[in-house]
Amino acid sequence: MKTLTPSLRALVIPGMLLLGACCSTADVVVPTPKPAPVPAPVVVPVPAPPPAPVPAPVPVPVVVPVPAPVVVPPPPPTVVEPKKQQPPAPVPAPVIIPNFSDINFDFDKSLIRKDAVPQLENVADWMKANPTKTIVLEAHADEKGASPYNIALGQRRADAAKEHLVKQGVDPTHVKAVSYGKEKPFVTGSNEQAKNRRIHFVVE
Repeated sequence: MKTLTPSLRALVIPGMLLLGACCSTADVVVPTPKPAPVPAPVVVPVPAPPPAPVPAPVPVPVVVPVPAPVVVPPPPPTVVEPKKQQPPAPVPAPVIIPNFSDINFDFDKSLIRKDAVPQLENVADWMKANPTKTIVLEAHADEKGASPYNIALGQRRADAAKEHLVKQGVDPTHVKAVSYGKEKPFVTGSNEQAKNRRIHFVVE
């Protein structure tokens, strides 16, 4: 009734009263207006929540094996043996060069005289005892004759003495035979010429 306007309400109310008098005492049933239909609720679909983000896989730490330190054993101690005292090197005995006497020859001859043999043997023995030494046979002649002749005569005398030494066992490569002829006289004067017919021994 609240929905009726005041003019309609003035007409409806007296009509109702009139109807009530005419009718039985029974209650007049006034139809109740139907309620307005309630609209169906609008169901708004709720969007599904987004899927939870998948956490990124945690990288597994790579364990790099640390190589065990290489232990180098220290070198064994060097044992220095005390130096043995070396015996002193033997000092070779000094070679005593003998002063061999000269040997003499006859006039204009190159044959070895008997009195010269002992001296040649002494020379041979010493040379064999000292094989590294070399002996020089220096042959001389007197002043008689020409120089070329005396040089040749002296060479024959030196060769004869060398041959004698080689026969005694002396190495011929360690014997030198030279001739000076009359160029280097031992003495001067005609009375001493026999002393110039000689061989002089020089050890190198």
